[in-house]
Order: sequence, then structure tokens, then C-alpha cells
Amino acid sequence: MSSTQLEGRVAIVTGASSGIGASASQALAQAGAAVVLGARRAEQGETIARRIRDAGGRALFVQTDVTDKTQVQALVARAVSEFGGLDIAFNNAGIEGDGLVSLAEDTEENFDRIHEVNVKGVWNALRAEIPAMIARGGGSIINNSSVAGRKGFAGFSSYVTSKFAVEGLSRSIAAELAEVGIRVNAVAPGPIDTDMLDRTTGGDQSIFTELVPMKRAGRVEEIAKTVVYLASDDSSYVTGQSIAIDGGILV
Repeated sequence: MSSTQLEGRVAIVTGASSGIGASASQALAQAGAAVVLGARRAEQGETIARRIRDAGGRALFVQTDVTDKTQVQALVARAVSEFGGLDIAFNNAGIEGDGLVSLAEDTEENFDRIHEVNVKGVWNALRAEIPAMIARGGGSIINNSSVAGRKGFAGFSSYVTSKFAVEGLSRSIAAELAEVGIRVNAVAPGPIDTDMLDRTTGGDQSIFTELVPMKRAGRVEEIAKTVVYLASDDSSYVTGQSIAIDGGILV
């Protein structure tokens, strides 16, 4: 591992089996944190955890569906029992649902499924993580939002509303927890080169990248670096913020 920036700290990452979550897990470990990875897909999650250990880091995987509060509580409990506490949480798990679809063609099932994961999943995670962080004397929570939580996108209303909710939840909880030493922030990625982006666009990333002044999709590592910053003491006076990593979409 290449850094001691987060040495002695314990982190949880949800949605850690691929994409942004996998990259953030590795970046947190490289910065010195012990990382507990949570995701539904066990084989992929175990692979990422093993990759971290093979590189000299500390990591373990716990199969977790964030829509099930008991599984999220078990994820936090495992972090505490294995590594002694919880200092950092990256609540990253999220889905795009049926992707680009007009409101008239959207379904109640799609809307409910997206919000169950993207909003209630974060809510479940916060309720499990906060007591463990209070017991530790403070910590840093980073929620994965989106530029779609700051700007409307035609044909994407169910996903957009879920991410607007994550933005509001993050700010409210930041105000609630500031006095107990827990910082709460969000990252708001633009289009990032992941399987989710390919699914959403049917493989034509230009649907979104044409909206980006930099004219490219972001890389997962570019999000992971901001997660490490928000997890570290370098951001000790930063709370209640949403940092857009979007190539300029929100300019």
C-alpha cells in the first residue's frame, strides 16, 4: 500500500463489487484504511477484497443488500468486530433501474425499485453507521449522489428524483451530526465509464458525454480520489457539501 493518510481507520463501502465502489475500496485501502466491502454479488466482491489483500492492504467482503436493514447492520457489526470500529462510510450502492424512459412509459415498479435502493438504502446505511461512528468519537460519511441529483435530465426522472433525495438527506444529516464530530458529504459524479453508464445508454455513451464540456466520460479513479479526500483530515472543515466530479456539466 502506498500511503498512510488513513492509517488506523476503518471504512465501509457499499456497492463495492464493481465500478466506483470497487475503485473507492482500493483507493481507501491504498491510503491505509481497513476496508469492509459490502455488495450483493459475492464472487465479484470477494475478488476485489482479495485484490486489496494481495496488494498488502486489509479488507474483507460481507454480502449485503442495502435494502435489508438487518444486512446493513451486520455489515457495520462486522467492521466493528474485525477491525475495532468505524470511521469512514462510502454509501455508494445504487441502481439505474430501467434507464432512459419517459415518465409516461415509466412504471411504478421501476420507480419503487430505484428509490428502495438509492434512497432507502442510504437511509438504512446511515442508521447503522452513525451509532458506530459516535462510539468512535466521530467520522466521515460520503454518500454517492450524481449530477442527476443537481440537474434534471429528460427521460431519467425516477433516477433523478432518487439522487435529489440523496442530496437533501446528506445535507440534513450533516447539520444533525456536525456537533458530534461526524462529517457528511456527497460526491456527484457526471457520466463515468462504468457498466451502469453502458446499460443506461445502450452502449452509446455520447448520449451523455456530449453534454460534458470535456467531451469524455469520467474514470472511476477520479471519483475514488475525491472519496479519499472527503474521508481524510484534509477535508476536516468540510461538511454538508456535494462535490461535482462531472467534467463541467454543471458549469
